[in-house]
Amino acid sequence: MRGFSLVELLVVVAIIGILGAVGVIGYNGYIESTKEQVTIDNALTVDRAFTHDVMVIDNEMTDGRTALATDQTNIITRIDDCIEYVAAAVDSLNSTHKNAFDDTVPYAVSMHMEAQWANNATPTGTNGEARSTPLNRAKLKQGQLGLQCANACTPISEASQFYIHRCSCVGAGGCDAHSFSQGDGSAQTTQYESEVPADKQWDEDGNILIGAHLPAWVCPKPLDAGSVCP
Repeated sequence: MRGFSLVELLVVVAIIGILGAVGVIGYNGYIESTKEQVTIDNALTVDRAFTHDVMVIDNEMTDGRTALATDQTNIITRIDDCIEYVAAAVDSLNSTHKNAFDDTVPYAVSMHMEAQWANNATPTGTNGEARSTPLNRAKLKQGQLGLQCANACTPISEASQFYIHRCSCVGAGGCDAHSFSQGDGSAQTTQYESEVPADKQWDEDGNILIGAHLPAWVCPKPLDAGSVCP
């Protein structure tokens, strides 16, 4: 009987090392894809809640409570502005949902506030956490959901104008808000115009028109940053 030579043992060890490395890479890939799926599933849950709220508000069925923007201390009524609904929804979602990629980073963000922070290069965000750099750029971190009103200062009782755009970020480096505009010649504008009907592409000033027609990849930077309503 003969044993294994040193060379044979080294070959076996090398093979085991390679298999282990492949396994780790595969496992890490699985974890990342799971986090992405959780982020997408959470966004779908928010979509369903928003659809419920639109129906309830449109039919005047609400007693001051909505599916998306209600918690124990902050109850939204039909006379509140859309921006107040977004602020309440952000608070509520952050009390019930965790960021799948980093639980120290808030899950939900008001894009109106993010735009205001970007305009002022503010270093902190929703819960006082550090914002992504550069500070003068409106963006979401990986795993975050951004909420934006189509008409920030319109009461939500005006159901025909009540729309919240939702955008989720799964990119490793975060996701910049879009500021492309009509006629700027950018690749994003070309793609946008190829996917959206002509009568729903731009507002009267040539900026991205917010509405249910927006493709999933579009996350506009609000023009009314902060939306301080009278």
